[in-house]
Amino acid sequence: MNNKEKLRNAGLRPTKQRMIVADILLNGFNRHFTAENLQDEINSSGNSMSIATVYNCLKKFKNCGLIKQVETSKDTAIFDTNTDYHHHFLNEETGELIDIENEEISLHKIPEIPQGYLNNGIEVIIKLKRHN
Repeated sequence: MNNKEKLRNAGLRPTKQRMIVADILLNGFNRHFTAENLQDEINSSGNSMSIATVYNCLKKFKNCGLIKQVETSKDTAIFDTNTDYHHHFLNEETGELIDIENEEISLHKIPEIPQGYLNNGIEVIIKLKRHN
């Protein structure tokens, strides 16, 4: 399936900007990135896109499930093209994320979900820092 079909199947109109983003992100390789990383890559590929447009594209891609946003304690949003259920190591010095396969983490007990809410998934982030 080509990227235009992927966008259409996700319910998105394949605009020029979305196609530029899709061609970079939906190439079959999983990666973690910020909007700024993506903008740099877009601009160095000979295209041009404002950071606001990059964020708008990422929001649309996230809302339709093409990418996900990883919740970290950092100020900068980190996105992930791997939408399979998995966890991460977070290098607190560099902000780099490293995937952990779901089977590598075993949870035996979680707290009771508050009334009126459903468990919408669990993501474990293991924070790393260099040993001195």
